[in-house]
Amino acid sequence: MRHLLTVAFIASAAGQAIAQERPANDGWSVTVGAGGLLAPTYEGDDAYRLSVLPNIQVAYGDTLFASVQDGIGYRVINTDDLRAGPIARIKFSRDADGDQPFAVTGDDSTDLVGLRDVDTSFELGGFVEYEIGGVTLSAEARQAVSGHKGFVADLGVKWSGRAALFGPPVIWSAGPRVRLVSDDFNDAYFGVDPGASVASGLPVYNAEGGVHSYGIGATAIMPISNAWTAVVFAGYDKLVGDAGDSPLVQLRGSEDQATLGVFLSYTLF
Repeated sequence: MRHLLTVAFIASAAGQAIAQERPANDGWSVTVGAGGLLAPTYEGDDAYRLSVLPNIQVAYGDTLFASVQDGIGYRVINTDDLRAGPIARIKFSRDADGDQPFAVTGDDSTDLVGLRDVDTSFELGGFVEYEIGGVTLSAEARQAVSGHKGFVADLGVKWSGRAALFGPPVIWSAGPRVRLVSDDFNDAYFGVDPGASVASGLPVYNAEGGVHSYGIGATAIMPISNAWTAVVFAGYDKLVGDAGDSPLVQLRGSEDQATLGVFLSYTLF
């Protein structure tokens, strides 16, 4: 479901970028969409599945944004260069049976059988973005109050611009990113306690926090009409630290994680 959150973030960015091409809207707006995502079956796996994912977003002007995947955020500071405020996100559960309700290809993974389920996590925190010309620096920190109960921080740098290929300009962005997590987060997803070791066949492993992953992502946002928008994105992340060294990753998966997706969205109002 981390990939689902990635899709939501990209869709949100798409909405913000496309909004710049339209007349200002100070009221409520609703965008619906869906698309295909090719990604690992769980974070750390070496097998990939294609999923068809829905996305519904609600916003009030350019201050309040909300969706199931992207969470709820409010820009307390909202200037041309600086945006910051509180955010709440939901990270859906990871079940040991490997079930993925949105998957349309492949079988459920058996790699997680015997490991602990990780319940749905509600994460509360804040975000800040600072724009310098065509470069945006971003940081977001969240603490889960359920589920993995860990701390997560996402840092990124994004270069963006517009390319006039045909019709409306294609809005592109690309840049590196890094994720840092606490002991609780890594232990929930990549640790193996004695009981889970017996049930799963993996060796006992105590996963501590630190740098969790680093990678790069690129997005192309293509306005089709005043209401329709297509988004194509690709990304690569490498699991490092105790997540990358986990026996779940080393024996059954891969440190290398890639994503590729295409989404289509429609702004109702």
